Amino acid sequence: MIAVVYSAVMKAVFVRRLALLAALGLGFAVPFSALAQEKDKAAIPTIASNPRGVYATINMRTTQEMVARLGAAYGSDHHLAIREVKSDPGAYMPPVLYALANTLAEDHAEEAIFWYHVGRMRAVYDALRCRDKSANGGLLDLRTRINKHLAFSQFYRRDRLIGIAQKAIEWDLKNPRSYDQRWISLYGKVAASSAGADAGEILVPESEWPAILKHVHDSHLKSVEDFVAEKSGAK
Repeated sequence: MIAVVYSAVMKAVFVRRLALLAALGLGFAVPFSALAQEKDKAAIPTIASNPRGVYATINMRTTQEMVARLGAAYGSDHHLAIREVKSDPGAYMPPVLYALANTLAEDHAEEAIFWYHVGRMRAVYDALRCRDKSANGGLLDLRTRINKHLAFSQFYRRDRLIGIAQKAIEWDLKNPRSYDQRWISLYGKVAASSAGADAGEILVPESEWPAILKHVHDSHLKSVEDFVAEKSGAK
């Protein structure tokens, strides 16, 4: 009976959290023009400027520097940055995987879509484990970073998307996350105001993580399947 009640409670929590993500407009694929409108109309969340305590121990500098290198004009350092990330992708936060997808999208579309899928699932997983739900604004920030080549490739290769999504899920299961998974908390109101004295205030209990991960994978694949079915006229 206890297990049944706990399962029901967890399901309700997932539903509330996913509803919030949907409210942020985190559909699977959106026209680039819509993303541009979001940039104009919405205040894109940013990370806390002066985090304290445990929040101050979350180092975003490496991530910011790598995102900048990947987004730079073509050159030796640009190509070196691509090789560095691809040599150990599990060491990088989702913003870097989004940046990698963007930089690959024009010439290597399917590889770009793959890294977008991985980055998206890892970002959502990190968000769902964060106690401060206002930190989900970090997902909106990531969404607005998607460039036109990556956005359009989702539509023109929709017949390949389910296979790519399945491959990304398999990769996610096999490759550990060696980056600081608390990163998204810096987008929240708590990180901006808390003294950060309690390390336990950032993430939900670790016992909940496996169920959250399974839910993220199942929901991601379902969203891709629905997108493909809708665009193919099957729905």
